[in-house]
Amino acid sequence: MGPAPWLALACLAGLVLAYAVLANFTGEPRAALWGEPGTVSEIGCRTHDATAADGGTPESCSGTFTPDGGGSPFAATVEGDIGSPPVRARLDDASGTAYLSPTVWAGVLPVGLSLLLAGLPVTVTVLYARHARAQGAGRRPRGPERPGPARD
Repeated sequence: MGPAPWLALACLAGLVLAYAVLANFTGEPRAALWGEPGTVSEIGCRTHDATAADGGTPESCSGTFTPDGGGSPFAATVEGDIGSPPVRARLDDASGTAYLSPTVWAGVLPVGLSLLLAGLPVTVTVLYARHARAQGAGRRPRGPERPGPARD
């Protein structure tokens, strides 16, 4: 058995990892590109004591998001650098999180990483398939011609 099953497995693993990266780390760029603009006020943060679990003290913030379009205000999770309220934000409709001053650059790393995780195994598989097909047809793979023995 050749490397084809391993390459197929690598492609599948790459796609799963790419999906995981994109699903978990693209809320901020999604909000920056397509999020609903608005203002967040009445921001309150809570510190959770998690010393037994992971040795840290995570903080979660929430506030009242008011859309610019004149809709009614509602409570939303808030992420970003909190200054003095009210602050400008963009709402990610998928997660319901209001990002304060989101940047599209925050998505460059996750998107680039996911393309690498999915693209590298696919590229290796395609190159291997071309090589195997060329060998199976009795042809030499593309490359420079080797000179034969010299004849007089």
